[in-house]
Amino acid sequence: MEKIIFVEEVDREPKNISLAIRIAKNKGAKLFAVFLIPVAVETVDWIDVQEKQIKEKEQKVSSFAEGVKKECEDQGVEFEWKVVQYLPRAFMMAMEGFSPADLIIVGDVSLKPLAEEGIKHLEDISARLGCPVLPLKSLIPEEKRSKVSLLTRFALFGGLSALSYFVFFPNIDKLNHAIYMKGTIIGALAVLFTVPIHAFIHGSFGESLIKVLGLEKSSDVH
Repeated sequence: MEKIIFVEEVDREPKNISLAIRIAKNKGAKLFAVFLIPVAVETVDWIDVQEKQIKEKEQKVSSFAEGVKKECEDQGVEFEWKVVQYLPRAFMMAMEGFSPADLIIVGDVSLKPLAEEGIKHLEDISARLGCPVLPLKSLIPEEKRSKVSLLTRFALFGGLSALSYFVFFPNIDKLNHAIYMKGTIIGALAVLFTVPIHAFIHGSFGESLIKVLGLEKSSDVH
């Protein structure tokens, strides 16, 4: 059975564990999670304040992880986890404890705390543990990312088109007398830039609308 290690820096609850579970389930892999509790080593009141806060966070994350384990059991995914204070040596020990693995998936993690271990990039973790390391974002289904991108483009050019129709064109007479029809170089340049910009906005909105409605033609593949 394949082994996947999921790593995420957390304050309360891991944000991306559900996606990691889905990936493990699709691969038929056993999932190991390393939940990193941020530690500010420069804090002077470490003993009185931060230590207490960290213990509270560890308890909350552990309690959440118990629920995750139940969810994994329901989905047929084996799951183990560790809650670790995010210090370089503690991090490496936790990762080595779950190694060897077939894949390491990294969620929201700042690599700055690992600088003293010589780790500045995900490739450095990969070299240390002899295992592929991928950011979670790279594993998000392409279809989902494409849909989000399409809706963002649709909203952007829809808003610009609305501004064009309800703000620009109602004032076209004023703009003609003020700029466009003055017979000057500036007026000519204004027309030269305005026409293609508006054509691009409306064309992009129309293209996005067709795709959102699912009316675009599928390309033939031979």
